[in-house]
Amino acid sequence: MPTLIVVGMPFSALLGFAGVALVVALSPGPDTFLLLRYALNRPRNGVASAMGMMVSIMGWAALAGLGVAALLKTYPAIHQGIAVAGGLYLLYLGLGPLITARFLAGDTSATARIATRSLASNAGEFTFLQSFRAGMLSSALNPKLGLLFLALMPPFIPAGSNLLGSALLLGLVYTVIGFAYLMALTFVAARAVAWFKTPAVGVRL
Repeated sequence: MPTLIVVGMPFSALLGFAGVALVVALSPGPDTFLLLRYALNRPRNGVASAMGMMVSIMGWAALAGLGVAALLKTYPAIHQGIAVAGGLYLLYLGLGPLITARFLAGDTSATARIATRSLASNAGEFTFLQSFRAGMLSSALNPKLGLLFLALMPPFIPAGSNLLGSALLLGLVYTVIGFAYLMALTFVAARAVAWFKTPAVGVRL
């Protein structure tokens, strides 16, 4: 039975990787909560951060296509360094909002309402570029994505095919799935913005 080929790659390989990508995209992680942070500021900032994430994802795919997976096997300290840098960056992003949210939640309801309105009035504190850059850095320093592209992607690339081209094609599959999910999340956040911005919910996020 002939194998269906899509842009030089078996359709079964594309479908198999799409299944893996869907599971990874739907599993909550740093990118999910980062997107919520910016989408709650403004929906367009959520879109910007998602776009930044997709740029880094294509970067991960390109690295896989260039054979960086073999380099990381030889020098595992590089991957560990990425994980540590990612953790520090997430700590930086999360610590300030956490302290603010706990302060509001522990205050009187009247003061919390005033402070929340004050925060809402500063909705322009994040620019489109800032949101884009934060999303790009988050995905670039996310070890989960590094594992997906540098360890799980290579088996889906047929032997003898153009390694870089195949990797970029699989990266495109992930970006389509991931971006669609993040846009749905941005839409939900925009509709539920008042609930998400209550101090108690802020602490939990």
